[in-house]
Amino acid sequence: MRIIAGYHKGRVLKRVGKKTTRETADMVKESVFNMIQGRSYHMVLDLFAGSGAYGLEALSRGAKYLYAVDRDKDAIKTVFDNAKMLDVTEHMTILQRDYDQFLKGVGNIYFDLVFIDPPYDFELYDKLLEDMNDLVEEDGILVVETKKQNVLNDQYKDLIKTKEKTYGIKRVTIYQKII
Repeated sequence: MRIIAGYHKGRVLKRVGKKTTRETADMVKESVFNMIQGRSYHMVLDLFAGSGAYGLEALSRGAKYLYAVDRDKDAIKTVFDNAKMLDVTEHMTILQRDYDQFLKGVGNIYFDLVFIDPPYDFELYDKLLEDMNDLVEEDGILVVETKKQNVLNDQYKDLIKTKEKTYGIKRVTIYQKII
């Protein structure tokens, strides 16, 4: 697993190394960034961060700030180790929180790019995406990974599905906030 493009291109990232954490393959990550390229991102949220690969890739590609959130202490340690190795800790906040805890306490922070990559047994996508609507800036992008069998709605409040693609056992769905 590595950084694909940008300032830190080619740098190898540490993995969490637990069965409860799914690491996104470089090929899938590259495809996702190809689908959302062409814009600058300022405030990025990597929810269910795992090793932090999605968020750290966004920083490498020029995003200004990253919130990496995961409830697992080993995942948080891995995100911190990867951020330290890339020397980007001053451009991010790393929080050990359950996603629901984070969403309730996030305050007045709005994101223009959000990665949601929960464990495959996660079932509360509808509630999570409804809740995320208020935390995403107008024109903001949400990237959601699910298992292939999970087909998400075309719309959650102001979040409109714009792209969807399957890769082996996973599905990537992209939403844009359109008001």
